[in-house]
Amino acid sequence: MKILVVDDEVILRKGIVTFLKNQSYEIEEALNGKEALQKLGKEEFDLIISDVQMPELNGIELLKELRNRNIVIPFIIITAFAKVEDAVLCMKLGANDYLTKPINLEELKIKISKIEKQKELERENTELKRRLDEINMPAIIGESRVISDMKNMIRKVAADSNVSVMIYGENGTGKELVARNVHGFSERGKHPFVAINCAAVPDELLESELFGYVKGAFTGAAKDKIGYFELANKGTIFLDEVSEMSPAMQAKLLRVLQDHHIQPLGSTQAIHVDIRVIGASNKKLDKLVKQNKFREDLYYRLNVVEINVPALRNRVDDIPLLINYFLSQKEKGRRIIFSKEALNVLEKYAWPGNIRELENLIKMLMVTTELPVIEISDLPEKVLTGTDYSSKKWMEFYKVSDYQTALHNAIANFEKEYLLYHIKMNKSNISKTAEAINLSRVSLYKKINEHNLKI
Repeated sequence: MKILVVDDEVILRKGIVTFLKNQSYEIEEALNGKEALQKLGKEEFDLIISDVQMPELNGIELLKELRNRNIVIPFIIITAFAKVEDAVLCMKLGANDYLTKPINLEELKIKISKIEKQKELERENTELKRRLDEINMPAIIGESRVISDMKNMIRKVAADSNVSVMIYGENGTGKELVARNVHGFSERGKHPFVAINCAAVPDELLESELFGYVKGAFTGAAKDKIGYFELANKGTIFLDEVSEMSPAMQAKLLRVLQDHHIQPLGSTQAIHVDIRVIGASNKKLDKLVKQNKFREDLYYRLNVVEINVPALRNRVDDIPLLINYFLSQKEKGRRIIFSKEALNVLEKYAWPGNIRELENLIKMLMVTTELPVIEISDLPEKVLTGTDYSSKKWMEFYKVSDYQTALHNAIANFEKEYLLYHIKMNKSNISKTAEAINLSRVSLYKKINEHNLKI
């Protein structure tokens, strides 16, 4: 990792440089922002560590200039303890992190390590996307346990190219993406993947779309048309919302699964098709069977292997990775990051629309925000509703007629949420939490007991 250290204080700069060289980093030095820009014009760096207060071009001006030039490099700012507001401004301008003087070199090492891990993850995702693009298969983004388990299941299912599969999940979770991965990792991956939404096609048209027809089969059939089953020959057909098929269409699908032959409308000739059938639904087929809404024999033919796609609210650890992925698709040179507080809100939101809703939120924020850092105030009320940050949460205090009582309750509620937030951010370490919020350990314990907080 190549790091540029920018500081006019020789002793501080040399101390950082010596420490980082001992950690096997490649280091370059600059006295101020102006000299840093000159070096950046000649060399490439993986990280910039810069002081705020410098002559000619200070740290804030350097950061602004980098953003104006669309130079995207991880940035750690150094500021005096009394000038934390400078660090906050830098974070809003896109700095990754900050340190206050006097510098704790071990803390610096930890912050650099976090940036290294993030860059490595981005490289891995880029390489994975490149490899998947070669076989025209989109990547499943996520490293959470439930997603890792699902990816393992996909590879196991893909190993048998003939077995039928049912994919279950709420709307917007990415069921078609899972189906494409099952297809792509299988021996059928070099052959067609054909998808149709059974709920979006009127029943009277669905048969002709799936089976095709010959010229003259009905009024308007001016020429032969190949159906989706035949188009998918040697590959995979994906029947999204297969649970919405009519009983008559269910019977026809059952015949295809039983003997692997189709008969286009108006034809007397049966055509053999070599296909894998993958179905998907947001409703469990076994429950529909019990309600007499889905054929039991078709259920057993189709639901040979089951893959369940988790809702986004059950994989919140993946939200930062998904955000980075969507931003990488849409940024067009503009770098946007989410503050820790904004990410905390997103992780508490229920996401009824799942990944599709998150993607739409990113699109909206790309249009409506100007600063590179997304704060809580930038998030729509719909997302805030139901979290601790919703304006509706405070309505209970507004309705109290006595001012002092309402104020006391609101302050107590704020204090409780404030303490819980910082305790969580510091992984329940009381000493670190007390230091972070400038409170003694004794006082912090007293307030924890006062609010009966579970830590």
